[in-house]
Amino acid sequence: MRLRLRRPLFLLLGLLLVAQFPGEVVHAAPLQATSISLSMSNPTCVQVRPMSGACSLQTGYVFASGSDQSFSRLEILVDGKLRVYMGGFFESTAYLAYPMIPGGLSVTCGRSNASGKPDDGKAYLVAANAYMADGTSASDSMTVFCPAYDGMTYLPLIRK
Repeated sequence: MRLRLRRPLFLLLGLLLVAQFPGEVVHAAPLQATSISLSMSNPTCVQVRPMSGACSLQTGYVFASGSDQSFSRLEILVDGKLRVYMGGFFESTAYLAYPMIPGGLSVTCGRSNASGKPDDGKAYLVAANAYMADGTSASDSMTVFCPAYDGMTYLPLIRK
């Protein structure tokens, strides 16, 4: 008999503890605003092979840190085109290092003065964007100048 009364008694006590009494106002806990920070090391452009017009955009690292575990994604764009996408799932940070993109991002070097600078080739805008799940975002961007490629192949001089 005692065991049969214990269960309903504890159930009743539990309901009384969580029940809202008339006249009491219940307030929801205030939501904390999320924040995110982003840093990108200086990106560079290097010519892949001396005899080609192919260049590679490289960064040392891209680091994003959010205020809670609702980090959503990290994007790297080159001239507005998405080139790298890193998604998060219950994460608070994202770290993209140079070895994670072997060889960097391929672009064309461009001819002399393609960027408006006589000694350089094309210029590219490299942008990094980081997002939290609620839409909070941070961004960082830099213009990178590639070496000029004149389109000529130079052969070594061999004498007998």
